[in-house]
This record gives sequence, C-alpha cells and structure tokens, in this order.
Amino acid sequence: MNTAFDQISHLIRPHFLKMQGYVSAGMLAGKDETRIFLNANENPFSLPGLEGCNRYPEPQPANLLKAMAGLYDVRQDQITITRGADEAIKLVTQIAVEPFTEDILITPPTFGIYKVDADAMPARKVVEVPLLKKQGTFFLNSQGIKNALDAPSNRIKLIYLTSPNNPTGNNLSYDDLTDVIQYAAGKAFVIMDETYAEFTDQPSFTQTITEHPHLIILRTLSKSYSMAGMRIGCVISGVPELTTIIRTKVMETYPIPRGSSEAALKIFEPGVLDIARQNIKKLITERERMVKALNIQNGIRHIYPSDANFLLVEMERAHDFYNFALSRNVIMRDISNAKGTENCIRLTLGTPSENDLVLALLKEFYG
Repeated sequence: MNTAFDQISHLIRPHFLKMQGYVSAGMLAGKDETRIFLNANENPFSLPGLEGCNRYPEPQPANLLKAMAGLYDVRQDQITITRGADEAIKLVTQIAVEPFTEDILITPPTFGIYKVDADAMPARKVVEVPLLKKQGTFFLNSQGIKNALDAPSNRIKLIYLTSPNNPTGNNLSYDDLTDVIQYAAGKAFVIMDETYAEFTDQPSFTQTITEHPHLIILRTLSKSYSMAGMRIGCVISGVPELTTIIRTKVMETYPIPRGSSEAALKIFEPGVLDIARQNIKKLITERERMVKALNIQNGIRHIYPSDANFLLVEMERAHDFYNFALSRNVIMRDISNAKGTENCIRLTLGTPSENDLVLALLKEFYG
C-alpha cells in the first residue's frame, strides 16, 4: 500500500531524499531556560536590554508552532514556520525544481516572486498560463494548465496558484482550483498561496491537505494579523515526512528570530486575536466603501472585484495619477504597464482617513 509520502517522493529532488540533514544543537536538546547550555558555542553573557539574545532561538518555536497549527486547524507535524510567505516560496521551489532541468507554472498576472525564485534556481523555464479576463474579472484557465502539464515540451514540477490572487484581488473559482489540484496528482506539486485568505469567505484548502499529498499551502501573519514587520509565515503539508525534510534539510539552522516569535505569540494572548479579527472586518468594510466611492469618481474605468485587502483599479492616465499621489507622499503600486493589468493601480486599503485622502487626490486630479 502506497503511503502519502510514496505518492509525492518522486516530486522531491532526489538528493534531498538521500542527504543527511544538519542537526543543530537546538534540535538535539531543545531550548529550556531551566537547563545549562554549553553545546552551541553561544556567548553566556547577555547585554543590558537584550536579555536572551545571546542564545540561539528554537528552530521551530514550540509555543508558536502550537498556536499557528491551531489558527489554521492543522497538526503541528503538518506545519513549518518560515520568515514570511516569501521564504516559504523559496523553500518549496528549492525542494522540487531541479536547476536547468525542470519547470514551474504560474498564472499571470500574479505575485512576481514566484518567477524570481524560479529564475534564481534557475528553473529550466517558467511556463505561463495567463488568467482569463472576462466579465470584468479574472478566471483560472484550468484547461490551459492541464494542457501545459501534459505538453511533452514541459517538465513542470510546481504549479503556483494564488487565491485571493495578487494583484487582481479576486478569489479564483474553488471548483477550478480543485480541478487543477486533482489533475496534477502524481505530476507536480500544487502550491496554494493563501496569503489573503482571511479577507474572504471562500474555504481554505487546508481542510483538504490529507486528501491531496501533493498540495502545499502557504499562509502568513503579515497581512491579516498586522505582522509584516516580524516576517512570520508557514508551509502547510498533509505529509509529515515532507515537513521533516523542509525543517531539517532545506531551511537554515535557526530561521526564526526570537523577537519575531515572541511578537507573533502576542497575537494569541487574550483579546488580541479578537482585535486582529475586528481589524479584518474594518478593512472589509473599507473595501466596500471605497468601491462605492470609486464607482462614481471621474477618471475611473473599472474596479475589479476584490476579496483581499486591496483594490485593482483601472483608470485614465494611471501612471500620471500614481506620480501625482507620490508627489503628495501617498504611495501606491503602479502596475499600469504590466501585462494583464494595463492602466491599473493596485491600491492597498488603509485607515478610513488614509482612504479619504486617496479619494480627495482623485477628485483633485480628475475633477
């Protein structure tokens, strides 16, 4: 009988299966302040105001691992804490894609770091199956992805999917995503980036990870839980053996700084998580308010449906408006020259007063 790991082992670069991972002093003995540690060549003297910083942090902080596993409703052996989702992207690319030999697939317009990390490997090539723009929004080209998987000229090992998608903002159809996940079984890892999942009602794919061993979920505390400055994300897999490989053979020795893990744990203190969730609701309310206001503003051509904490707005003279706002110290994301987002600005939702300032700038610029 094939185990879940047996079903994906051929998708992992062979040397990761054979190599001996590094076992740090922290992995061997753990970190417990009641014990005396003379095993990691640390400096025993801490500095004023920096108590504890003389010791290496836990490679996977136990309390934070437990808290994040609970947050995402997965087991602790199914999650690896990373320095933001960005590091998670790099790790999964590294574990699957053989340099100069194998490919990744992306669905532009999408998060640019997928291609950057693939090129840095370097992957043999990046296969692009653009989203379909129709009915005023974007759709996954699931048949196009399946065709690319089967094409003899491609050697696809990773498929990156993002929902809600960045920079378009919208959910991709759950059924279309499921269709791709099921079709890719045995052929490629599917990486589901759920960075903006807290801003939508669409179910997370974390509930399906045991059904799909080749499915890997990326999550982060950066957007929804106000932790962008601390860089805490994670890789979630339904295969504990894959989790072990990532932790011991792919990640760096002490990846999570003590200050970052301590700050992240504050989220789970009584009342703080409730405040974070209230803030998410506030941003969703602001999203709805801004859409209504933008719809009656001169110069706005189209506001793409959003399930995230930003809006993709097509406007007249988008680049000129970006520069105008910049001159007033309001910084947006100008993607008006990118393929698929022509004449568009990506507008992150701010506080109500910040959003009001954007509306005032639009009024001043367009009348």
